[in-house]
Amino acid sequence: MKIFSKIKYFLIPSALILHILLIYARGYFLSGEFTLYPYLVSRGFLPYRDLLDQHFPTLLFGPFSLPAFLTTNPWPLMGVFLITLCLTDIFLYLSLIRFKVNKPFVWLVLFIVSAVYFSGNILWLETFVNLLLSLWFFLSFSKNNLRRFASGFLLSQILLLRPTIAPALLILFFSFSSLSFALFAGGVIGLAIPALFVVWQGISAEFYRLAILFNQQVYPSEASLIPSKRQIFTLFLWLCPIIYSIVKNKKYQYLVILGLLFVLGYPRFGYEHLQPLFFLAIVFWALTSKKPPILVGVMVVVIFALNLVLSIRHHYGNYYLTPEIKIETEQIKAIPGIYIYFLGVPDILYQRSNKIPPNYTYIPSLPWYLHQNDFQNKVINSLKNSNSPVLVNPKAEVDGKNIVSESGDIIKYIKMNYVEDKKIGNYQLFLPKL
Repeated sequence: MKIFSKIKYFLIPSALILHILLIYARGYFLSGEFTLYPYLVSRGFLPYRDLLDQHFPTLLFGPFSLPAFLTTNPWPLMGVFLITLCLTDIFLYLSLIRFKVNKPFVWLVLFIVSAVYFSGNILWLETFVNLLLSLWFFLSFSKNNLRRFASGFLLSQILLLRPTIAPALLILFFSFSSLSFALFAGGVIGLAIPALFVVWQGISAEFYRLAILFNQQVYPSEASLIPSKRQIFTLFLWLCPIIYSIVKNKKYQYLVILGLLFVLGYPRFGYEHLQPLFFLAIVFWALTSKKPPILVGVMVVVIFALNLVLSIRHHYGNYYLTPEIKIETEQIKAIPGIYIYFLGVPDILYQRSNKIPPNYTYIPSLPWYLHQNDFQNKVINSLKNSNSPVLVNPKAEVDGKNIVSESGDIIKYIKMNYVEDKKIGNYQLFLPKL
């Protein structure tokens, strides 16, 4: 018995090590917005006015974003990613124990292998949504007012990270918790802090235009990406035993929650956006099973093997900091001046080379931004007023669309008013005509 007791203490560390090793084996993508945006804000850029992005002011920019000193080197962001994953695992495990789930370690391992297989090696907003959900589950058992306040605060941050999760989150809340003044106060304060940030910075109109109107009128049609038949089949196959267990136990509210979570894959479908679905699906399956069925063990083995196969066949290493990026950084640093405009060039090169976009104007090199005439004019005016060099990646593509071709009047202006200079890797440098 003592041996088994000692083994128990090694379960969580072994699960965390497994998660980290799978991330390194598969390769990982650290979304550059987490470091670029704080870097630009530290250089005087204001969100929505200078830094055009449609997300709410939370982790990317605003009062809860990463401190600027962590943004010039990718390794702190990698640390944030791995720590976030490990904390999610720990609080999921502790929550399963509090739910008195049989064999919580087995369910945790199923979550880990499934999450990594379904694009959990990509750092994006849903990575943090899962962490907040795991913390909320852990705190939802407490009647302590301070913990209830923290619980309300966590729910507000989930809403800010992914507003479309609201219907699913509402049903989830009333399925596992209840209202209280402390919880309500935590939620209100959690929403008030970024709201005050927007008002204090004087960017309310810009916020409304990008975070509300742009998200409603432009983003769904311009950025649409539908799932492939293979993605649909794979996801359905994974969900089948979970749906069966939920229906068998007549926990229909769980089924409704999972159905509502599919909205996270709209308008741009990607497994990385559905991470909360995988997280909650595992929780619901564990709650509706007296003990892990044999199928759980089979799934763990099969999905683990699939991860290994993908690691060998489609390993893409570190998409955040490639050897090419390191070489290009030094060449861009050598370009005189601090201002430069990137069209289709990885934005990480801004902070890596200590440069910033000209005239306090940053627009992502994405078709749904570049198609907007006023955004194009904003970039063109920034080039007119600064005479800054321009670096263009003629082969950059998003969803099969060439970024340069999609940039409209921007590339026309560059070709009319700039001359080609040297090449930096696969990128073409343009300098203003004298």
